[in-house]
Amino acid sequence: VDHYYDPEVAAELATWVNYVCPVPAARDVLASSKDEETAALAEDPLIFPDGAMRQRLAIARDITSEERMGFAKKWNAIVGL
Repeated sequence: VDHYYDPEVAAELATWVNYVCPVPAARDVLASSKDEETAALAEDPLIFPDGAMRQRLAIARDITSEERMGFAKKWNAIVGL
């Protein structure tokens, strides 16, 4: 896991997944890229959310075993299992 928290590795992953990057130092790596599209990712709020966006974020609660079973039953019915 430590490997993925290396700023160089995290920056490379961010270019592929376009998802929130948990490594702040990866932003500098992206910003210093010679490729304009890659460098622009350093300012993408979906990868590096600013304070205003962070205020709007929420963490989903864990679902209970009963809820998980209910979702599984419904999903299985949808896919014909």
